[in-house]
Amino acid sequence: MRLTFINNIISFLEQNGVIEARMLFQEPFTNLNDQGLLGVFDEADAHKVISILDGIKENAGVG
Repeated sequence: MRLTFINNIISFLEQNGVIEARMLFQEPFTNLNDQGLLGVFDEADAHKVISILDGIKENAGVG
């Protein structure tokens, strides 16, 4: 399930360039688990995912 969730993030990034952390708790990310990110990853790993996405956003020059 984790790999599918990460693949969904990658697909979203390919289409949109960046993703806000709050979006990981909305569709399509709640399709695997109704809690989104925290339903798939424990809190520590969820923070790592968000940190990586923040780095991508910084590198893209957004926010």
